[in-house]
Amino acid sequence: MSAEASSTAVEAQVPGERYARVMRMVATDRCVILDGANGTELIQVGGERPEVEEHLWGLTAILDSPGDVQAVHRRYIDVGCDVICTNTWGLPTALRDGGAKLWESSEPVHWMDVARRAVRLARAAAIEAGRADELAVAFSINGDVDTPDGRETIRLLARAFEEDPPDLILMETLSLVRSSTYATVEALLEAGLPVWLSFRRCRHGVCGVYGEHWGGPEGDAFGRAARRFEEMGVGALGINCIPPDHVTGMLSWLRDFTDLPL
Repeated sequence: MSAEASSTAVEAQVPGERYARVMRMVATDRCVILDGANGTELIQVGGERPEVEEHLWGLTAILDSPGDVQAVHRRYIDVGCDVICTNTWGLPTALRDGGAKLWESSEPVHWMDVARRAVRLARAAAIEAGRADELAVAFSINGDVDTPDGRETIRLLARAFEEDPPDLILMETLSLVRSSTYATVEALLEAGLPVWLSFRRCRHGVCGVYGEHWGGPEGDAFGRAARRFEEMGVGALGINCIPPDHVTGMLSWLRDFTDLPL
């Protein structure tokens, strides 16, 4: 049996145990290591960009070069990551833009099947590395799911995951916290999987990948939002996609507002 084909069987053996392991690490003050970029690492593995549209960030590679996607996952696993993310960060953007043509160079595939394949590729890499029982898979999506149509996307994702779910959902690289963001997070929680959130924020407010700032400091609004996310049932809160030196002081500042794992 191939690694990918056996992923469903492995999932059935340890339902929820991989996520429980991660949370035990948190409870005992052990560092939980997440992976890094997938789309940009695909360039290192494959030698070229998987697609022209930058906002897709390697999404089409799930169909066109799945071996490269699995290789990226394996590299992160081999250096000791406890959580790896599916190569699906750009999926909400693709759907927002009219149902991305993810299959221009391959057979027609529905986006829900792309989501399923992404989970299986991550599982296959874990099986190949001999860490299937312990390594958690996070289904990655970006903030473009925070739209009126995004609620239906989330409902369909829950259906797509009925047979072979990831261990958690990670909505990452968020910037603003809108009133609609809470409804989107609630919809994600209703999917029945743990939900983690990650923001591009520093002590100066919204922060860009090169350290640029927008809007200026906003008092304690983001901290209050973090507290509300905790009360809703979000499992962890992160900061991502900003320069490391802009993270300084952010975790201690957030700790004043929330007891969530950071």
